[in-house]
Amino acid sequence: MADESESGASLLARKEYARAVPLLKRDLDKYQSNPRIRLQYADALAGAGEQLEAIAQYERTAKYYEDNGLTVQSIAVAKKAEKVRAQISAAQPKEATEGKSEPLFSRPVPKSPLFEVLTEVERDALIREMDLESHDEGSVIISEGQPGASMYIIGSGEVKVYTHGPGGSTLYLAKLGEGDFFGEVSMLTGKPRTATITASQRTELLRLDKEKLDNALAKYPGIRKVLNEFYQRRAEHTVEAMIESLKKKG
Repeated sequence: MADESESGASLLARKEYARAVPLLKRDLDKYQSNPRIRLQYADALAGAGEQLEAIAQYERTAKYYEDNGLTVQSIAVAKKAEKVRAQISAAQPKEATEGKSEPLFSRPVPKSPLFEVLTEVERDALIREMDLESHDEGSVIISEGQPGASMYIIGSGEVKVYTHGPGGSTLYLAKLGEGDFFGEVSMLTGKPRTATITASQRTELLRLDKEKLDNALAKYPGIRKVLNEFYQRRAEHTVEAMIESLKKKG
């Protein structure tokens, strides 16, 4: 039994999944409408090998986010459920799973500013090419000056943005949180990364690699136009805009 001073969240962070499950279940019973606790509970279940229950909890969390218009969070959690399903399928005999595929969403993908102009088919094609990526606190996600062929959308957590300043100093630019995105300019233009971005806490990202974007573009070339238009509409909020503003102040 876990020490009373320990929390389910702290045990989960230490990957003590079996010990975290009962504590997080207790927390969830108290706060059943709290999606973060439900998501932590699902993570602990998945880590403890209770895969079917983990999928059920992931799906409930994804539906909560979807119903509340939190599209990015919904997609990220749906990806977690998809990953656990894949683990179950891999452990089953081939003939039992051959020809079967679970839909990423049971309902049409909800609209969001990033996907609002895409058709349902285009949205689904783009989302299926995204991978879920996890980073612990302090992890460097991208480094300034390096080539970049991926863009990222924050599903949960938070990142910090830095750039090089005068005399080799490091200048802090901003924090980005759930739903924010970065890295799209390097992916679309091939230019080097313009900033260093690190995880300031446990963070989960939806990563879209250029190669996988190209897979979707081969079938749905209109996606590129939508991405470009979205970037232009959000230009004042991007990492590049922060850096340009800093240069002007200097």
